[in-house]
Amino acid sequence: MTFRTPLVSPRFRLESPSGLSAEINANGSIRRLNYRDILLNLFLGNEVEGGPANLYLRRHGTSLDAIPLLGPRSPAVFFENKGELSARGKWRGIRFAVRLVLAESAPAWFWHVGLENTGAEAATLDLIYAQDLGLAHYGVVRLNEYYVSQYLDHAPLAHSERGWVLASRQNQAMGGRNPWCLIGALGRGISFATDALQVHALATRAGRMPVGIAEGLPGIRRQHEHAMAAIQDAPLRLEPGETAERGFFGWFEADHAAATSASDLAFVDRALALPEAFFPLALGEREFKKDFTLSERPPFGQPRHYAESKPHLNFPHPNPLPEGAGVSSATLFSTAPLLEVLELTEADITHLFDAERREEEVVDGCVLSFFTGSRGHVVLKAKELQVLRPHGQILRTGSQLIPDEAALTSTVWMAGVFHSMVTQGHVSINRFLSTTHSYLSLFRSHGQRIFVEISDSWRLLDLPSAFEMRPEGCRWIYQHDAGLIEVRSLALTDRHELNLAVKVLSGPSVRCLISNHVALNGDDGAGAVPVRYERDGQGVLIRPIAESDVGQRFPEGGFRIDPFPGTDLERVGGDELLFVDGRSRDQPFLCLVTA
Repeated sequence: MTFRTPLVSPRFRLESPSGLSAEINANGSIRRLNYRDILLNLFLGNEVEGGPANLYLRRHGTSLDAIPLLGPRSPAVFFENKGELSARGKWRGIRFAVRLVLAESAPAWFWHVGLENTGAEAATLDLIYAQDLGLAHYGVVRLNEYYVSQYLDHAPLAHSERGWVLASRQNQAMGGRNPWCLIGALGRGISFATDALQVHALATRAGRMPVGIAEGLPGIRRQHEHAMAAIQDAPLRLEPGETAERGFFGWFEADHAAATSASDLAFVDRALALPEAFFPLALGEREFKKDFTLSERPPFGQPRHYAESKPHLNFPHPNPLPEGAGVSSATLFSTAPLLEVLELTEADITHLFDAERREEEVVDGCVLSFFTGSRGHVVLKAKELQVLRPHGQILRTGSQLIPDEAALTSTVWMAGVFHSMVTQGHVSINRFLSTTHSYLSLFRSHGQRIFVEISDSWRLLDLPSAFEMRPEGCRWIYQHDAGLIEVRSLALTDRHELNLAVKVLSGPSVRCLISNHVALNGDDGAGAVPVRYERDGQGVLIRPIAESDVGQRFPEGGFRIDPFPGTDLERVGGDELLFVDGRSRDQPFLCLVTA
């Protein structure tokens, strides 16, 4: 058996003569899926969190459990194997192997998943493939993912053998062309979704399992702002020792002039006729036997027991992997739980806010929001979990009524984004911190975030008990089992300065890790460009690299982060402080750890 070194930074690239290419992060997630000048996916996956594109393995029983097979939350170890992505792992007695292969003769891709029941009881399993879709030029997608999604038309089609497949067409022409793709199961698709709102709903915002994964996909077309083609494969039952194969396929057309129709089902047959559509004998580890032909393969997805299998159809693996073997790619954003916050009582609300409240919003006896004082509006946790559009505020320093190139702007969000899209002057240039991508919390690492250490364990400050908005700043209230934490963000009017303050109002003191996703070097912080910073007696000076747009405009320029008097910075570092193994992946993060 050959063993390979697990991937670390940097990411690697798969390429096909057909023009299709994929950039894979070290954690096994998809960063980019391209066909020449067209970006197929909608959101860029990253080394810290992965991305929305994923394969979910579900185990049915008295309750349903699920695990993503890609990204830092996967229990797999990932390998680059002869120009393909391979992965192996074990979860709840199910040993799995994954392989991504790009077809050579056509712009098509295939996910092959092998499953083996190593437990003592039968297991009922299924897979869901979720692929976010942009089908547009890179610059268009990066400018506004929501806008791109609104121009995508999704059409579910019923194939006689493969069940539901999803065709998606970009109706906004890209260079005179209408990119189109088709996604389906190699087994039989029994349901589907066409938007991440159906897959995740607001459960991900609350830190829970995505609704579509927990309950199954709805089988309804919805064309909204997070375009995603998701296919749910038919379930299978594996007895102890049995193995089976499952998988999914995608086909891309650079220009599909006509609207999708039933005639496009021909592309399903074209994709499944490709040699890469056949399940590999061991996901890159087995050799074809000389006397073995494609016609001798057992029916796709049919379980097999070792005792009944031909020798060359065994399902070998490297040495058994322990649970969580992919820990090398784990980060605080994938392992640290959200701080569980409590609902505020009437007494809490009266104590924390003005006693005289106006325009209270009450539903079924539950207070959702109210105005306070002459300039404040407060939203409670219960409302944020019921509305599609999240609550946030735009802050701007200074007091001029006309544009000021020296002014700083920031966007803050209720769900623990304390500053984001921090820019000086025009908001499209001179950007310091990244903006948030997706209001469904598909990403949590963008902008400025805070982890607090409670009982020797990090917790991410995310959705608070209450959020107060005023013109000059915002306040977050985190009521938890051990105490009460207050966070304030402020834009000063007498000078161009943004503030952040964390105060423990009750309970034990906490250490804070403040994560800043730096976008100073371009593409909103998407590139693998470590932050260039200098620590001095006052704080930290962050400078752009010389070849960036900001670096060319302001060779000696930069942004400063200075602690308030009495704030002790224990440590200043880059992205290595976010990775569990303490190793950098060259991601543009500046992390500050307070005493």
